[in-house]
Amino acid sequence: MANTNGENVISTQDVHLEDDRQHQGSFSGATLQIDGVDNQNGDEPGVGFRGSGQNFNRNRPGSTMSRQSVRSTSSRTSMRPGVVKSDSMTSSYFSYKEDSLQLAVEEGKKMMNPDVDGEVKGTWLLTEIDHWNNEKERVVILTDTSLITLKYHFILKRVVEFRRVMLHVIDTVAVGDFRYPDKSLMPDRRHGGIQIRWNKGEEPTWAQKWNPFCLTIPFMTFCHHPIIYNPKETETTTYNVDDFFESLIQCISNIYKKKRPGEKVTIIEGPIMIESYANLSSMLFNDSGLGFFRDRNGLCY
Repeated sequence: MANTNGENVISTQDVHLEDDRQHQGSFSGATLQIDGVDNQNGDEPGVGFRGSGQNFNRNRPGSTMSRQSVRSTSSRTSMRPGVVKSDSMTSSYFSYKEDSLQLAVEEGKKMMNPDVDGEVKGTWLLTEIDHWNNEKERVVILTDTSLITLKYHFILKRVVEFRRVMLHVIDTVAVGDFRYPDKSLMPDRRHGGIQIRWNKGEEPTWAQKWNPFCLTIPFMTFCHHPIIYNPKETETTTYNVDDFFESLIQCISNIYKKKRPGEKVTIIEGPIMIESYANLSSMLFNDSGLGFFRDRNGLCY
């Protein structure tokens, strides 16, 4: 795939609905469901609770490209305790430099198809945790019908990876704390996030799991961007995965009314499993922040 400048861009195959089989797998935890019926009292259509989880907050402002939101968006998803990013650490991120994120979003919009994606509903800068437990900086664009993620090279200022998932294929969204398997030697992450699945309860194949470069894994896992740990940015929606989560379920609810009336997508509040047992490479990768474009004492990568 090439962008408007003729540069090569890695792209996964768009994810579309293959069949209408109801998914079988689920997380352990409280669940709620989104369907296509406007029968709720809240301001988001077709959202109904099942089980516990009545603290589900539906009053977050929309995402903004500004540095500070006008309303508090204190994190509903747990954050790493005691972590603080100083101004100098925060300014080392190239994504934080003036107009860098706005430029990334505009480049992503050039690659979108208005007939397929519809209108943009929100944009965020988040951390994606891949199936090998590696943390990577991603620009996230939510539209009427699509979830688009970009790997944007904030130094060279170009899109190097473009992924699109159609919202109507998503069957499960989980929110909660990340957990490793019981026999894992990995240190506790001590924070949470969300996981978006379109696998209908089926696990990835062995070949997918053991390929660190696989781009066809049927789920995405996100958490807050590290910039949110700067005291000046804790209220900024752009880096807040909670704000993205709230907007995402509203868009899924709307598209289900049109594409899959009568069907439901499950939203689960509970632990999110990261299948990593003794991955030294991911520990080194994450500790050094290699998934983020930064100025590292004069070395920029």
